[in-house]
Amino acid sequence: MASRRPVMASLALAGLLLAGCDDAMLPPPVDRAAIAAATRDIAAAPVPRATLRTPEQDAAMLRRVADRTIRAAQPFCRAELGRDCDFRVALMPASVPNAFAHDANGVTVTTGLMRLVSNDDELAGVVAHEIAHHVAGHLVEGTRRMRIAATVGAAVGQAAQDVVGLDIGLAQLGAETGAKAASLTFSKAQEREADYLGAHIAARAGYDLERAGGLFAKLAKLSGDKVTSWLDTHPAGPERLAAWRRTAAEIARDPGASPRRGGWFS
Repeated sequence: MASRRPVMASLALAGLLLAGCDDAMLPPPVDRAAIAAATRDIAAAPVPRATLRTPEQDAAMLRRVADRTIRAAQPFCRAELGRDCDFRVALMPASVPNAFAHDANGVTVTTGLMRLVSNDDELAGVVAHEIAHHVAGHLVEGTRRMRIAATVGAAVGQAAQDVVGLDIGLAQLGAETGAKAASLTFSKAQEREADYLGAHIAARAGYDLERAGGLFAKLAKLSGDKVTSWLDTHPAGPERLAAWRRTAAEIARDPGASPRRGGWFS
């Protein structure tokens, strides 16, 4: 029978490569009381109603908020990336409420999400969140981690297959499982970081963070998710709203402060 050492060595390598030594931003922690308060507020909130605007009004609103938010993001771009950022914010016709960062500097907001947005502050929270993904390097980092995890997963699978002594597809399964695990694990950490940095950007642009948090409450009300699970790609609504409120309080105490820093496991 083959040695188990390749399996153990591969697992150790996985831990070293995926843990890394990132000096990530450190959102304020939320406790059970803060999450419980957010849960009660979400439950008590009315069911969101669609805000009716013309396509031209939606486009004008998004451009107005995007221009202001992009300007506010430039000091963070210079601090994190060493350069200014040329963000492109677009509106996409789609009924599903969504917004996402893509390519080198793209941000897209769907018309379905615009239906839920009641004011500029709520929209600014969305745009700033997606911009924050770019500023924090999440798209590049996510690709790197998934590649590493897939490589390590394949090595673990191959080592396990060597132990079994049969070709039963463990290498391929290991690669797919490793990539999926990296995607799920780090997307939640990155979403929390993007909310944190996004709040700083939106506040620096002069938007009201309390009003901006209203959209998180609406999305949580519609989703019904109350607890964050390992398989989620985003923190559940109550946790997210509680963290946003803690961040708003932190910024209110020192509006000119930069986001706090700390390792992944601080």
